[in-house]
Amino acid sequence: MKRLPKILLYSCLFLVGPYLLVVASFRIWPKYEDHLPPEQRVRKQFENDRAYYIQFATLLQRDPSAHYRVIDGDGRVGINGVRSQPVPEYKHLIRKVGAKDVTIREDGSIEFALYGYGCVICSDSYMGVRYVPNVRKAAAPGGWEQTVVSSLDSAKLPHENGAIATGVYVVPIEPEWFIYRLEYRE
Repeated sequence: MKRLPKILLYSCLFLVGPYLLVVASFRIWPKYEDHLPPEQRVRKQFENDRAYYIQFATLLQRDPSAHYRVIDGDGRVGINGVRSQPVPEYKHLIRKVGAKDVTIREDGSIEFALYGYGCVICSDSYMGVRYVPNVRKAAAPGGWEQTVVSSLDSAKLPHENGAIATGVYVVPIEPEWFIYRLEYRE
């Protein structure tokens, strides 16, 4: 007779446990998803490592193989999505500036992603430092022209359907340097 309550308890936990885990995940994820640091933290990081950012941008502009690519946190330059090529100088500089990755766009702009997240099936949200040369090679690809705003605070950015609208929002630091926030909603 004592075994029956135990069996019922374990059965209930086995059936209800995964459901509770899914519900808790959906309640926690939105809070984590919109958690990016204040832009002042990114500005301070740029000010502290300004020389490394300039050195990295100059190096990338001189390297024709680095254009239109993503450099991961280990200094590997993506070639075709499957293979990558390690570049020791990039590895050193990406660690100095503290970037998760660096994206070189077709127009010559360079995004140093310092914070954020993204995945194939979810929305993307990144914040970091963006270099946009005065003389750009082409127009921004696919309508990804940056929008200058006074603040990157979530409440002050344009919204669509209850979420921040897709776009690249920037706050100027210096003539060619910006703090950026990239939002892409699925």
